[in-house]
Amino acid sequence: MKATVKTYKLSQTFNAPMDFVFNWCTDFREDDGKMIGSKAKRTFLERTDKRIVWTTEYREDNKNKEGVRAVWLRPPNAWHFDTCGDGREVGDYKLTSKGKTKTKLDMVFRVTYDKGEKVTGRREWEKGGQKDWKVYARYLEKDYKSSLQQ
Repeated sequence: MKATVKTYKLSQTFNAPMDFVFNWCTDFREDDGKMIGSKAKRTFLERTDKRIVWTTEYREDNKNKEGVRAVWLRPPNAWHFDTCGDGREVGDYKLTSKGKTKTKLDMVFRVTYDKGEKVTGRREWEKGGQKDWKVYARYLEKDYKSSLQQ
């Protein structure tokens, strides 16, 4: 049996200007996962104005897992995400300005499932991703409002 590749799409609109959204979304930190309840540990290996690379360690199905994440920045409105080691997922993120203080983020992910792995249905995968991005939006918009007070 050969690998199966599935494409999933997500969108999220933020009440913040595009430059703020780009900077916030690409300012990767060790504790980002806490926003959505993740206990994964990040260790950064490289951080430049073009690329960010880190390792991630977590438990899934009572097993320790680890992998590498790399993000290529394409300012002012896009970035590309790639994984290695604990699965195969590639993502493309693109921002579109919707006026002075609204920005839409469109995301397209391609997930490769190896033989024997359970393929996640589109509706289930996208529902989980949308739930996480709604949480990120609350934090981003709170940070944007705080930045206006300074």
